[in-house]
Order: sequence, then C-alpha cells, then structure tokens
Amino acid sequence: MKKLVIDIETSPNLGYIWGLWNQNIGLNQLEEVSSVISFAAKWHGTRKVMFYSDYHDSHDGMVKAAHDLLSEADALIHYNGKAFDVKHLHREFLLAGMSPPSPHADIDLLLAVRRQFKFPSNKLTYVAQALGIGKKTPHTGFDLWLDCLK
Repeated sequence: MKKLVIDIETSPNLGYIWGLWNQNIGLNQLEEVSSVISFAAKWHGTRKVMFYSDYHDSHDGMVKAAHDLLSEADALIHYNGKAFDVKHLHREFLLAGMSPPSPHADIDLLLAVRRQFKFPSNKLTYVAQALGIGKKTPHTGFDLWLDCLK
C-alpha cells in the first residue's frame, strides 16, 4: 500500500471588514479568496520530502503535482487533513478542470488522537511533544504569511 504523508498551506481570504469580532462578511466584501499556495509531501517510509509552491512551480504546476501524487496514493496521512487539506486540494482540482484523483483512504491523525486519547490539547505541536517525537517548527505567525504573499 502506497501511503502519502501530506500537508498544505493556504493564503488567507482577503476582504473589507468594519470590525474584528463576530462579523458576517458578505460575498461582495471578498477581494480575494483563499487558495493553496504550497504543499509538502513524502511517501511513508522514505526520507525525501517533496515541496511544491506557487512561487517555485506556478499555481498550475503545483496543483498538477498534487493531483498526480494523490492519484498515485492508496492512502493519505495528514493532521486535520480530512476537514481541511483534502477539501482545499479537491477544490483546486475542480477549478483547474481536473477530474477527482483516484480514490484513496484518509488517515487523519487528528481524528485518531481525538477518538483514542485525552490529551489536554489536540494541537499537533502539543501531541508531538507529549509523544517525544518533536514539535512544529516555530515561526513568526501571521507575519510569515504576509511575507509568503509578497
């Protein structure tokens, strides 16, 4: 069974707002909608990480690479990927006029953690540290996304 470990990054939605809390944003207030801007993937059991992005590969090239990898995979391994990553990727495929990738199983580690364990937090960095397998790389938060969008 070919298992692909994958994580995506998306740009934020950009829009016009009047407040910072509990806002209902109308469709006519959206200036730019979120899109996948990069992803990293590796085949389970290998060390080589593949990275694709708008910046390095063009948006179309990145989306095609994701589609090819998902079509080759029997299973996807991700953290919150069932509710987030996979849906964003499927939207990108649809907008690019691609057919859905070949069927695959989803192994969402966040769902497994929630279902089988009771950690104080289910955030990836907390669970990874509690298990002694590392932590997420620290970054500058939203400033990093602003830098990426530039």
